[in-house]
Amino acid sequence: MTPSPLRSLCRSFVAITTMITFAAAMPAAHAQSYPTGPIKVVVPFPAGSGVDGVARAVIARMATGLGQPIVIDNRGGAGGNIGTEFVARAPKDGYTLLFNATQLVGNPGISAVKYDAVKDFAPISLVSRVSAMLVVPPDSPANTVQDLIAMAKAKPGGLSYASGGNGGIGHYSGELLKSNGGNLNIVHIPYKSAAEQVTSVMTGQTQLAFPALQIAQPQVKAGKLKALAVTGARRSGIFPEVPTMQEAMRPGFVLDAWYGLLAPAGTPAAVIERLHAELVKVLADPAVRQSLIGASQDVVGSTPAEFAEVIAQDLKLWTDLAVKLGVKAD
Repeated sequence: MTPSPLRSLCRSFVAITTMITFAAAMPAAHAQSYPTGPIKVVVPFPAGSGVDGVARAVIARMATGLGQPIVIDNRGGAGGNIGTEFVARAPKDGYTLLFNATQLVGNPGISAVKYDAVKDFAPISLVSRVSAMLVVPPDSPANTVQDLIAMAKAKPGGLSYASGGNGGIGHYSGELLKSNGGNLNIVHIPYKSAAEQVTSVMTGQTQLAFPALQIAQPQVKAGKLKALAVTGARRSGIFPEVPTMQEAMRPGFVLDAWYGLLAPAGTPAAVIERLHAELVKVLADPAVRQSLIGASQDVVGSTPAEFAEVIAQDLKLWTDLAVKLGVKAD
């Protein structure tokens, strides 16, 4: 007997429905079994760098909860662009991740990049934030930010600030100081490294700088630098006596750096959730928290959505600064 058109149509409908259900179940099944092998976390900076140190102290500890090894893959070069671009094109299966810093949103404004900081990545969690610290030589007559502004106004072009290079937090903080202080005439002296930046202030070659807090901390503790303010939204737990730039100068003067874990965009949501849960557990560990706090960092542990919002906001902030200042990569 020849099947009726209606019966054939029903059979086709059942077959299609079965295929759709099976296809939809595949990502869920993958997520439930994830991970089944080693996970590679790309750090787009050399071994021994600040980003690498945080990755090894925090991300590597996720291996215990995930039940699989985590391999840190240092792919430095082009200010972090090489490793970042590699992960942007990696398989979306949760086995190749990216541990990056603020350069993710800072680089697009100063160089040609082959990734979209918003569209090409699935944020997992912010790990920590770290502000910069406004420092001057220990014998500087400036004891407050307002003292420093008065000195700059009294002698236009007579002060210079050091940075660790164009387009970094030290550079942008210095320019924000100048603009928010009433278009101060302070000369920018870019160096090749944070170490040179700090040394120039300690030796009096420059009169101020905004090194990252963890770089400034030992020199301030040793009395080799004088701290005037921090650029974060709140005071540092290590230097609670040092005001924020908002308190010392102007509301809204907030600029800090961050570290965070991301996956390629399109990675299954359930995999992102699993990775997020394990990372938050690690960040709740007192030993890990103390390690980060001791390195002058504020522990975060955000949701993926919160991290996505930070990326979008900071991409605009850092790009606007680069365009306004005409900054290009060194």
